[in-house]
Amino acid sequence: MYNTKAFLEKKRRSAPKRKLSHLEQSFVNFAKSIPERKKDPDQSKIIKIDRDEPAVEYLIPFIQGYEAADVLVTVQERVFVCHTIILCIYSRRMLKILQEDIENVVFKSNDLSPKGFSEAYLWMISTDAEVNPCDMDDILRAAYFLDIPELLEACWANLDGCASFEIAAFSQLFNLRAATNLSDVFDKLVGRISTSILPAASTREFLCLNEMQICSILKSNFLAVNSEMELLYSALMWLAHLWPERRSSTYPVLNQIRYCFMPPIMLKKIRGEELQETPHFIDILKEFSKSPGVVQHLRDAVFESSLLISVRNDPSVLKTQLEFKEVKIKESRHWIQDHTCDYHRQVTPLCPNMHFITLKEYQDYLKRLTLGPEFNACLEYTGDGKSEEPQDS
Repeated sequence: MYNTKAFLEKKRRSAPKRKLSHLEQSFVNFAKSIPERKKDPDQSKIIKIDRDEPAVEYLIPFIQGYEAADVLVTVQERVFVCHTIILCIYSRRMLKILQEDIENVVFKSNDLSPKGFSEAYLWMISTDAEVNPCDMDDILRAAYFLDIPELLEACWANLDGCASFEIAAFSQLFNLRAATNLSDVFDKLVGRISTSILPAASTREFLCLNEMQICSILKSNFLAVNSEMELLYSALMWLAHLWPERRSSTYPVLNQIRYCFMPPIMLKKIRGEELQETPHFIDILKEFSKSPGVVQHLRDAVFESSLLISVRNDPSVLKTQLEFKEVKIKESRHWIQDHTCDYHRQVTPLCPNMHFITLKEYQDYLKRLTLGPEFNACLEYTGDGKSEEPQDS
């Protein structure tokens, strides 16, 4: 399954000044750095090549043919036969480990999979050095774990391509759900998700994302939603999907919701005054209310929410009136409106739909959404929001 044999044969050229391949250039750079390294007193390890052929061209067939391999790398009980020189050229972590003249390196961490190491090593010895986008999740985790700067750069270039499309960005986010150490990658992908957030929230894939990914989504300013309540319900549904296993995620996830943009009646329910009216999430909301500072935070949100409703038609007073200048309203999402939505209301750039939305209303709305080609056909931005494209994080 994890084939470690190189896919590509080296293409020989007779031109005297041809451009070096990625692998050849790596050999040359490594050779140039040798005088700066600590000299090995064991001269028996030096290999002399009695040929007119350049050493680089002589070595590549051996490397790609796995001949004279000198180190075993075990990843979760899967053994790979490798060349020390290749691992030391590319991986900073392996360079430190193999300085001790070790012949068998064992990794048991979940951050490195056998497939990830296999694909990373194939990339190292390939003449074309291309990243397979189908295995991006395993390759990225391997690149971070093994500290391979050039492979990381190649992965980022690949992500830049898929991140241009919302559905592709969400799909890649789902593929990376097993990773817990890729926060910057998550933020980059989430930065491209805007009008697709609600169709994405209607999928089972959304419920399978990890805590770090959900938090990254909920803290984004670029989410295009009718109401902040939609994001609250999405977060609660994610927590309930594997409750109580996700109990520890309650505060980190729900703390990303911008409660000042929610109707006061919903805030009262969350504060515990009417929890019996939210039976599906009563245990989750009770857990959230136990967190330090939550009660005061929600109390402040009631005031801010009421204020936003009262100045809805003239939001400029928040900046011009002295008594409001101390009020710190969180940054808005990209408020949109969908005329096909049963709870559709007119929104403004500052103020979203502040009407109370029931869970059933939201779930019925999600059932009509899809991540197909026309997922955002009915959505309209308010004000000048449509000109503000989501940006990379």
